[in-house]
Amino acid sequence: MCKKAIRVFFIVSMILCSVTPVLADDYHYTNLLIGDRASGMGGAYTAVSDDATGLYYNPAGVAYSTGRSINASVNAFYNTEKTYQRVIGGNGWVRKSSSLLPNYFGVVQPVGRFKIGLSYAVPESLMENQDQTFNNLPLSNQSANPNVNVKSYIINFNNESNTYNFGPSIAMELNSKLSAGLTLYYYQKRTMWILNQIIKTDRIDPTSSTGSPGYEWRNDKYLSTEWGFRPVLGFMLTPVDNVSVGFALSKVFIEGSNTMSQVSMRAENIYPAEADFIYLPDGQTTDGHRRNYPTQMSLGVAWFPTQSLLLVSDVNYFTKVNEQVLRPELEAVTNIALGTEYYLTKSWAMRAGLYTDHANTPKIRSDLAGQNEHIDLYGGTLSVSNFTRNTSVTVGTGYTKGNGKAQITGGSNIQDVSSTGWMFFLSSSYSY
Repeated sequence: MCKKAIRVFFIVSMILCSVTPVLADDYHYTNLLIGDRASGMGGAYTAVSDDATGLYYNPAGVAYSTGRSINASVNAFYNTEKTYQRVIGGNGWVRKSSSLLPNYFGVVQPVGRFKIGLSYAVPESLMENQDQTFNNLPLSNQSANPNVNVKSYIINFNNESNTYNFGPSIAMELNSKLSAGLTLYYYQKRTMWILNQIIKTDRIDPTSSTGSPGYEWRNDKYLSTEWGFRPVLGFMLTPVDNVSVGFALSKVFIEGSNTMSQVSMRAENIYPAEADFIYLPDGQTTDGHRRNYPTQMSLGVAWFPTQSLLLVSDVNYFTKVNEQVLRPELEAVTNIALGTEYYLTKSWAMRAGLYTDHANTPKIRSDLAGQNEHIDLYGGTLSVSNFTRNTSVTVGTGYTKGNGKAQITGGSNIQDVSSTGWMFFLSSSYSY
């Protein structure tokens, strides 16, 4: 069926069944920053983690939290835009995504020697929409069909994906310099995209110079749901009073998966040599393949040179993953985050951070076709917090930018691609 579809859909270079489906942004691991304090410092939080946000980054850090605490990201707005150059008849192709959501909630409670917690995190949320119309496009096979003109090409693309983590945590001090903690998240990810394409043509009769309209239409639908567990094991070491070192190890284990795909097509009065074509599926194609996920190892260092100043750094390493179905492989990735926190007064603090978000796909090669896009991203964050006796409120923003290469049409042509994104977050915490 796929070969038949390619035979019919060859008017212009476009996204067809030759392309591996894009599942949200599986090409990067730092899609959303979690928590108020951590987000303000670019996600460099493995060696701090001494509040409810630490349940996500490094549960060992909450062993040093004082009393009971609640942390919540009240609202976080994320907006991204990708622009692919020279995709369709020399035109660019733009994809935009935005979402508004509360992406974290955590609570910590002392119980004897232990600190227990419960947290909910949304490290990925994507709502992508594209509605574009291209007019008067050139044929990819103009010599074979000299009398066919492409009047318009319409794309309607909707892509939604959400990842959820929810579960309990426990932490304790092993001695005066070392603590350990464990978080056990229930993991769920749901992705759905719908791609609708309409091509309108005009076939000229050379003997009479009259036009004969035709069209091609295709609709693709993809829905994937997977669930499992994500344990996070962490340790915190305090070798001297003003320095802490944190280490966290985590991995997603998929226990179940269900993927559905469906394709419908129709073509009428397109080429002299082609008969009209229609394909309506009898049902949906399903697959229960369980994807492999990388192991994440995070190492962080925090230094308090003064009582008002904090300097932090994180190195996050993601192992290589061999895939057998959706993609050939995911490359090993190392990301770095640097952050700082400075107390202007006892009631006001400012934070800033820088971080990398490298792609886990191989770099695009000129001698290969159908490769996944490769875009390395770089980001920065800034936030300000106000404190009262038991509460704090944080307002912050962040920006990411990157450039890379893609083969969005699934063929051998390589496109330049740029990506930008920004976020705004409002968070609060309460100690009692």
